[in-house]
Amino acid sequence: MDLTHLKFDSQGLIPAVIQDWRDGSLLMLAYMNRESIQLTLEKKSVHFWSRWRNRIWEKGETSGNKLILKDIFVDCDGDTILVKAEPLGPTCHTNEKTCFFMRLQEDGSVSGVKTADGFGGGILDKLYQTIEDRKAHPSAESYISKLLQGGVDKVLKKVVEEAGEVALAAKGGKKEEIIYETADLLFHTLVALGFSGIKPEEVYKELANRFGTSGLKVKALATIDTNAKAKSNGKAEAKTIAPKKGKKK
Repeated sequence: MDLTHLKFDSQGLIPAVIQDWRDGSLLMLAYMNRESIQLTLEKKSVHFWSRWRNRIWEKGETSGNKLILKDIFVDCDGDTILVKAEPLGPTCHTNEKTCFFMRLQEDGSVSGVKTADGFGGGILDKLYQTIEDRKAHPSAESYISKLLQGGVDKVLKKVVEEAGEVALAAKGGKKEEIIYETADLLFHTLVALGFSGIKPEEVYKELANRFGTSGLKVKALATIDTNAKAKSNGKAEAKTIAPKKGKKK
């Protein structure tokens, strides 16, 4: 395998940053050598060089929490690798989603309090964290709190209203309005998820499961599943209301 474009250190190692390909979360930092890179590419399961084990190490070989390879990138200097992967369970040995769950304080010390602030992959996750906080600690000054306290009907009414605004904006063809209204729709959809206790990560997983599959096939499978459930429910209902046959005398 030709890896001459990569710059390994004096020990034959190169740092590898591991990222969740679904939401962009940074999962861990480890080191690879030529053999572990080759194994990763061949087996599609991320391998490292373990400096304390002094051997090749497949992530999750004992815990089962493997990292399934999705893509690999090299930085502009060729001395760092970015691995995009799908984690099969928590990445950190502490059973946290990522290894980055402690904040560095302004004085240089490390907080001993675990935080999920470093987990999220972007602004949607940050917004969701705010929604969760307002749900746990309602405030009279918070628009989110008022929505959540209004119940499911009020939350869903806003989602429907904003979806209509997006449609009208798209019909008008004005880019700025489409962006503005789409932001409103995404925000209120996150509130609906928060009300239902569903994290964006669960939506990312569903999208990842569909990725690479024809949308027509996904729709067809969903229709088949819906029809099967309806048929099953119909049989159960018919069985419930069917009159019992009397015994022959």
